[in-house]
Amino acid sequence: IDRVLTPGIRCTVQMDMKSYGTPGKKHLKGKVVSPSAPREHDGTYWGYSVRMASSIKSIFDEAPYESGYDLKIGTSERGDLSVDDELFKEKINNKIEQISSSSSFQHALIVLGGVAGIEECVDADETINISGNDSRSLFDLWLNICEYQGSRTIRTEEAVLIGLSRLCPFVLPV
Repeated sequence: IDRVLTPGIRCTVQMDMKSYGTPGKKHLKGKVVSPSAPREHDGTYWGYSVRMASSIKSIFDEAPYESGYDLKIGTSERGDLSVDDELFKEKINNKIEQISSSSSFQHALIVLGGVAGIEECVDADETINISGNDSRSLFDLWLNICEYQGSRTIRTEEAVLIGLSRLCPFVLPV
């Protein structure tokens, strides 16, 4: 690559296509680019971003995007809808259509609760003036992404994979 990086960090490399298939070449060449380059240049899905927030309120107030989030999804085992419900499909398609008609859909937020759920996080957040039982009001969609989970809780690393795999068909353009 075109620079020396700290070992162990994640980076996105744009490969030099001239390096491929050249007889006698032992190494391919490339340059380090922004992680958003694949999405910006050709619309390729290139992963998700994770950020820590000090409170539920700060998730929304400190959004890293100037215009905030286009679509806010809260996940809870007490969600109003399941991804499998026809009403969910109708609601998410309507929401994305509504966003797309006024601007382009760019930023979706998926909030995963801890062991006791988003509701407990809302109850613990002294900077927000709603109760945990009203957590759904913070989101465009309040979903149960894993109906019939068969256990008391789902680990966060499992919830990320389950949530993204269940929601990607609806939020990523085909």
